[in-house]
Amino acid sequence: MENEKCVVIFLPVGVTAVVPRGTLLSDAAASVNVAIGRHCGGAGVCGKCRVRTERGKDPLSALNETERKILSNQDRNDGIRLSCCAAVERDGEVTVIDGVESAGHSILEGFSESIAGWAPCAEGYGVSVDIGTTTVVCYLLDLDSRREAGRISFLNPQVVFGDDVISRIAYASSAAEALEKIRRTLSDEMDEKIGLLAEREGIEKEKISEITVAGNTVMEHIFAGVSPESIGRSPYRPQFLSLPPFRASEAGINIAKNGLIKLLPNVAGYVGADIAAGVAALGIDETEGIKMLVDIGTNNEIVIGGAKGLYCCATAAGPAFEGARIQYGMRASTGAIDRLFIEEGELRYSTIGGAKPIGLCGSGLIDAVALALREGLINSGGRFIKPESCADPRFRERLGRNDKGMTQLLLTDGDNPVYLTQKDIREVQLAAGAVKVGIGVMLEEAGISADELSEVCLAGAFGNNINMESAAAIGLIPDIDRNKIRSVKNSSGLGASLALASADFYERTKRTAEKMRYIELSSLPDFQERFVSAMAL
Repeated sequence: MENEKCVVIFLPVGVTAVVPRGTLLSDAAASVNVAIGRHCGGAGVCGKCRVRTERGKDPLSALNETERKILSNQDRNDGIRLSCCAAVERDGEVTVIDGVESAGHSILEGFSESIAGWAPCAEGYGVSVDIGTTTVVCYLLDLDSRREAGRISFLNPQVVFGDDVISRIAYASSAAEALEKIRRTLSDEMDEKIGLLAEREGIEKEKISEITVAGNTVMEHIFAGVSPESIGRSPYRPQFLSLPPFRASEAGINIAKNGLIKLLPNVAGYVGADIAAGVAALGIDETEGIKMLVDIGTNNEIVIGGAKGLYCCATAAGPAFEGARIQYGMRASTGAIDRLFIEEGELRYSTIGGAKPIGLCGSGLIDAVALALREGLINSGGRFIKPESCADPRFRERLGRNDKGMTQLLLTDGDNPVYLTQKDIREVQLAAGAVKVGIGVMLEEAGISADELSEVCLAGAFGNNINMESAAAIGLIPDIDRNKIRSVKNSSGLGASLALASADFYERTKRTAEKMRYIELSSLPDFQERFVSAMAL
């Protein structure tokens, strides 16, 4: 019947949703704030939004073609479904398998340099915020005593609407109320965490008078309640590059009565304030040499230049390194393999938290591909050798095929199996190829070779955790003197904190952003040829 309502109970949390018949289960979950993973933004390609149903209590529609393609026979027998594909047809209950929680995630909070240049007239407390697509870090600064009074980090709750900015744009543009929903999902969490920071410091939230925010362009649009829809289509133009300060209460953040929020300035649709803040914080815009900043995360941005000029670009590299479209891919959280290496003639690994392995995070994935390349298990085209032709005793039993005939490499043991598949390697090739094109174009714009770079700065959590040798082996970073490469940790958070500590630095970020000339890679006449060539490992 039209407008018929169905009741769905989400276990193990025990939350009930009442939704119209025909509602996608993922939307039903989102309506009651039950967080189910949506790595591919609901496109039905990652298979990581699973729930389990039981006979007699199953509220879902019949399997569709996408589920038949992705789910194994064993999955189907076990009642596994994909929440982005299955619709609610009747009353019932489901058990969430791929839930999203902040606990156990490895989040980069630290700075490579100290906060300096505090304004002598600054007083009270303020909060600087690095809003990443995947993670958020808030820093409480005591402006009177010129110190960092506390910090707190958490998984960006907007991940339930998709892992990458394209998915967030799609959701925010999907309905009249969607933008406000995705905005409040983050602002409510931020308000709570800022309150927790104030409580730890023993002050009232009303003592906080200012918040500075650095995020990518899409994150800043959503946070400000401005539609990012125009960024998602050519020519990818944002609604704003900078906004005047506005009251925190307008964003749902409860601090001092007239407390302000300052968004740091963006450069283009896909190069945001997080990058401009990092460039300014590291002094790249004032250096005499030519430096490169590479931030490989959910989004990938590259900046090259110095005092005489700056060029920048963005590439779609991140989703694979956050676990999307990788069979055993996952974020950097407990149980993720973060290192792979050969020791005493055996394949070894380490996991985050020392837990049993359950998947591969970005750094582990890069190690796995680089190791397979180095050991001759894959060729420069990214293709595995035939398992039956493997003569290496270290890998002979590890190299095989899955139930669909795809070649895969066992990285762990049979009790806790985690595999690297042929499809995974292709996803890494796509991501690394995009980065290699970006680096190549930036070097051309600067008119130098990679060896002439005075320094390469690796920003963000992924860039600070990857093995440099593995990253260089597959082209994610320039293959130059390793002494010229350094990790700069959370340069976005550092820039936001410096802008909070000093109004002069805040103004400087505007000048820095204006200096940065954005190159749209997809508009290059030979982009496709460059990309195909860069796919080689």
